[in-house]
Amino acid sequence: MTSTILFLSPLLKASGNYSTIKRIRSHLESDTFVCMEWDTADISDDNEFLMKLQGYSVDFIVALHAYKAGRYLSEKVPVPCILIFGGTDVNECYTDVDKLKIMTRAVEVARYVISFSPQMMDRALQIWPDLDRSKAVIIKQGIQTKASSLNLRNFLVEQGHMSSLEAEKAFLFLFVGSIRRVKDPLYLVNMMAGWHEKNKDIFYVMIGPKQDEEYFISFERAIYGKSGIIYLGEMDIRDVHACMRDSDALVNSSESEGMAHVILESMDLGTPVLARRNNGNEALIQHGISGFLFSSPEEFKEVAETLIQNGEIQRKVTIAAKEQIQKEHLPETEREAYLKIINNLNQ
Repeated sequence: MTSTILFLSPLLKASGNYSTIKRIRSHLESDTFVCMEWDTADISDDNEFLMKLQGYSVDFIVALHAYKAGRYLSEKVPVPCILIFGGTDVNECYTDVDKLKIMTRAVEVARYVISFSPQMMDRALQIWPDLDRSKAVIIKQGIQTKASSLNLRNFLVEQGHMSSLEAEKAFLFLFVGSIRRVKDPLYLVNMMAGWHEKNKDIFYVMIGPKQDEEYFISFERAIYGKSGIIYLGEMDIRDVHACMRDSDALVNSSESEGMAHVILESMDLGTPVLARRNNGNEALIQHGISGFLFSSPEEFKEVAETLIQNGEIQRKVTIAAKEQIQKEHLPETEREAYLKIINNLNQ
């Protein structure tokens, strides 16, 4: 008998949540489950959610983000729910008393709560020490990358951002992330612009959708006229993967992370990662082994210069990162874990 699964999540395209839901959905649909997706941004409150739910035959709900999706989960929801922690929920939202109350309700009603790493689950257990351990499950994200035929250097030349000679010599640092405060896309901009002034081979390419209108205005003002800073806006995910593949290093400057999808994708594509220290990034990266961590723009530049000057370090880091992906982040392992949970609920 076919079961219907509702995925409830923020679904901003090009976001990690979007990629995660699409990937888990593909795992489950391949096993004859019928799947549907609702964007939390399209639902005003839990009453609207319950009314809408009555119009569909849903057997299970998979909700991603304890606040943004969890606010619609309560004892009134008539079907079993699986709650997946997103990152900002356990790193940021819990500090707000009202949000914490909503998330606590969601955690209590969920039949299973899932985190992407042991560190994220430890964080959740600190927030909810009475959480039933039998329903707490760690499932690391499986990674699938599909790069398009786009060539980043050629694209930058075609778009007028640099000359062919500059593109040939350039060392390209790439930022990928939605343009919002928690991703802190401006964290390295001034340092990068200053570095470019002294070394014209250094470029900072930024890709990501506008998510916060007010912040985006300040972002545009801050990068306007900055030499060496190139913002390409939002791009198709396959083109993003191509840009990752063609860059010399991926940069993650987020204030906090759950398990950054773009870091895992870069590791899979063979591009070195330089990531700002936070709980999520430190759980993914072994400094100097599978990538590099930094705590300030100055430390970033120091680490980046070492990477540029030492090809052997680049090679060792990318090999170790790829091995980590193949060992810990296989889509098949992720698929089996979610199928097991759904089958447990089906019994």
